[in-house]
Amino acid sequence: MAHPIVSPLVRLLRDAVEAASDDEGWAGLGAVGSLISKQAPDFDARNYGFRKLSDLVVATGLFEIDERRSADGRQKTMFLRDKRKKR
Repeated sequence: MAHPIVSPLVRLLRDAVEAASDDEGWAGLGAVGSLISKQAPDFDARNYGFRKLSDLVVATGLFEIDERRSADGRQKTMFLRDKRKKR
């Protein structure tokens, strides 16, 4: 069976998550966004119909999402992990 064609957007997101991920495959959304900015300076989630990168990432369905609260409980940070990765 032939592999499906992977769009440039999917490749960009997956590559950034891979590059920013820890030993367990989790990558912070901020680090992912920074890598995307360096690799594709003209990238903007709004070009795909989303206000924020986080909304775009969730909508793709490609990643496990883990929202973690800071120690004081005031801030949430989104972490992503490629669903294709074996645990």
